[in-house]
Order: sequence, then C-alpha cells, then structure tokens
Amino acid sequence: MKILCIGDLVADLVVPINELPLCAGKHQLSNECMFVAGGTSNTLIVAARLGLTTGAVGAVGKDWLGSLLLEQLITEGVIVDYVYTVDNATTTISIELLSQEAQHVFVGALGQGKPVAPDIDLDVMLEGNKGVFCTSYALGTDSLFSSATSLNILENAYNKSTPIFFDLGPAAFTIERSVINTAIGFSTVVLTTQEEITTWMKCDSIVQSAENFFDLGVDTVVIKLGENGCLILNSNSEEIHVEGFNVIVRDTAGAGDAFAAAYIYSYLKGYDHYKSGVIANATGAITVTRIGTGPNVPKVGEINKLISGRGYSLT
Repeated sequence: MKILCIGDLVADLVVPINELPLCAGKHQLSNECMFVAGGTSNTLIVAARLGLTTGAVGAVGKDWLGSLLLEQLITEGVIVDYVYTVDNATTTISIELLSQEAQHVFVGALGQGKPVAPDIDLDVMLEGNKGVFCTSYALGTDSLFSSATSLNILENAYNKSTPIFFDLGPAAFTIERSVINTAIGFSTVVLTTQEEITTWMKCDSIVQSAENFFDLGVDTVVIKLGENGCLILNSNSEEIHVEGFNVIVRDTAGAGDAFAAAYIYSYLKGYDHYKSGVIANATGAITVTRIGTGPNVPKVGEINKLISGRGYSLT
C-alpha cells in the first residue's frame, strides 16, 4: 500500500544536557549530539518500516542538512521523487535541548529561501495512493514548499476519495484559521491532542470538540493522551479509550509522528479502532524510550514484542 506525506521535512539537532532550565553563566557539556531527520520524516520512516510504500512531498534547502535528511530517508526506502532541493535556500532545523529528566526545549530556524510551487501532475502523483498524511506545519506561508500546493494536493486526494490523515499540531494556531479548517474539511481522520482540540474548538469538552470536527466532514478523531494512551471517536458516536504502555521516558520528541504512522498503517490494514490504538500507542511508547528521532524510531520487531503482551501482532 502506498501513502504520501506532505511537507514538514526538518533536520533535528538533538543536544542532551544535564538539566533545564538553562541559566546564564552556568555552562553544560553535551557529549552525545546528533543530527537526524525529524518532523514528518519520522512518520515516513516508521511507515516504511511497517511495510507501506511511502513517498515524501516537500522541499529542502541545497545544503548539507538537506542532503543528510534525504540520505536518511532514502536509506529507509522512502521515495523522494517529489522532494525538491531549492537553490540558495536552507533546510529547516529544530534544535532540541534535552535534559536527563526527559524535559526538552526546542529552538528552531525555518528554512530560508523562495518557496517552490512546482507544476505537478497530481493524477500521476496520487495514482495508486491509499492515503495522504499532512500536518499543519505544511500549510504555513513560511514553508519552503508552497502551502497552496500542499492544500491543492489535499483537495485532489479528497476528490479522488483517498483517505486523508491530518495532524492538527501546534502550528495550526499560527496559521490562518480558514486554511486549517479547509484542510480539516478534506480529512478522513484528524490526529490531535486534548489541549489542541479543545483550544481549537474553544470548548472544554473533548467529545463536543470532536463533534464539531464531525460537522466539518471528518469521520474519525484520534486524540493522543501521552502515557494515558489515546481516545478514538468517530461520527457514529463510538468512543474508544485505549490504554497506554508503561515505559521509561527518555525523549518524547517524534512520538506523535511515529504514532501517526502506526495509526495510518492500522487504518489501511482495516484493523478495528482498539487494535489500531494499541499499535499506535506501542509505537509512540517505544519512541520515547530512546534519544533522537529519524533512524532511531521503532522497528517492526520492537512493536510486535510490545503489543504481543496484549495479545496482538502487526499482522
């Protein structure tokens, strides 16, 4: 099965330190810095490891970070035919300062350069696709890959009745609301957190907030609850809470990206809501047990081992 993931191609610099907050004049050493693919790259890599044919859509700068990101994706079997390398541009980087208590601070630098709006034959791009994944980061006007092009891909996928998975994410609150609502309206499944959904809908009730998404045409809302697992609601008034896994947390970065990949995989395999939630929770849980994203995201054997404790397997 083939899926496309749009935008949010980011390079992560992970810097483990002793403690947060940082204090002026108090110096700390880090002996484990790593540059890895981040953002939607995590979703792409997990999906590829799960056996999906994954294609990245977006842009990177013509710099060493862009080359590193593409190299890591290609190594994992991700198709990068629709990733554009932009001359005189830089790749977006996110610097994660990570304490020994698994607390983190992100310092980011958006890719600088003229956004690309390639003339893509969307019929060819979407041929054979079983799903499209997009986050709000792909819809910002400061994205190196044209946000209008991203929205156009979503619209065409919607018109072809291709399932669309949209992660609301924190960037949604910095983008014109009508743009995000348009993307939500195209979506089959919205992935979000409790804080995001209630803030977006200006409503304290998770259930009522989800109902408001259903009114926009969404079929399923998946709410990530961290260590408490996830809550899955659909337009048929089903409400399924799936318990999380008890693990030692080292780094929460990338957990939501990995969760999304596992949920998409489960959805496309036709698994029921509960099994889908178990697989997604397990994938997110494994992600937080190690430092760094990209190549460090979970492998099939690790996921199978964890979910077997609940009587499930990936097949």
